Amino acid sequence: MNYWELKKPITNQENRDTGNEFLLNLKLMNKSQGTISQYRDYLDRFFMYIEETYSDLTSDTLHEWFVKQEGHLTEKSLSQRIAILSSFFNFCVQEEYIERSPIKSRWYPRLPKPVPKYLGKSDLAKTRYQSEKMSIRNQAMVEFMISSGCRVGELHRLDCSDINMENRSAHVLGKGGKIRQVHFSEKCKVLLERYLDDRRIDAAALFTTTTGKRLGIQAIRKAVIKLGEDAGMDTRLHPHRFRHTFATELLAKGADLEFIGAELGHTELSTTQIYARLPKRKIVSLYRKYMG
Repeated sequence: MNYWELKKPITNQENRDTGNEFLLNLKLMNKSQGTISQYRDYLDRFFMYIEETYSDLTSDTLHEWFVKQEGHLTEKSLSQRIAILSSFFNFCVQEEYIERSPIKSRWYPRLPKPVPKYLGKSDLAKTRYQSEKMSIRNQAMVEFMISSGCRVGELHRLDCSDINMENRSAHVLGKGGKIRQVHFSEKCKVLLERYLDDRRIDAAALFTTTTGKRLGIQAIRKAVIKLGEDAGMDTRLHPHRFRHTFATELLAKGADLEFIGAELGHTELSTTQIYARLPKRKIVSLYRKYMG
């Protein structure tokens, strides 16, 4: 049996067939195996309890299902499960199996909007100070992430040929196979030059192991986590926090969201608007911290 197919015994064959068609569509859309498995597991459970054909289900029936079966869930989990069924029924509408989705938008819990976790001035200073005790490769790597806002995967894929020292810029391969130009600090340039001068191997990859193999994403993450622990951070430090810090610094210094989005490689401005959720008083405070 394929991983995108329903696994539980479902008595209603029409529910099984359409459920499998929906899951196959997710695979054809290049959704991850983890996402498809999550959708499959929930539809398995749903169709085991619901014997009516999906096309006959009413909003009242579905609402009763959520109240009875999912009332114990956290708001976040409930929202995720409503979204799975909503995605299934929207697929059925698109395929013209039903006229409209029975899922109502008012059923979604009002979740608090997340605020990006970034490093404040004090924690950023501690991080940079502690990074000076790391290898020159790791120093360059950390400063590159802080000053460019790159994703860890983009850093991992960097080749030496992608770097322009004179302009302090680099071409990175981002999400969706899109290449964009990013910029890095003067300090990062100095560290990169030292690292490449000291490196005794000839490799295409920019950041490598001592044997010349491209440094893996997990190795980068482990180095950053250890850096946070050694710096005495209250919470675990991850590479993505450097990206949030980069964006927050730009915002605090007056950069507009369109510019920040371009630097981060966002295709939609709505993605960048997560940084606009920072309270205005927090932005003013950040500006004073960074700019005086």
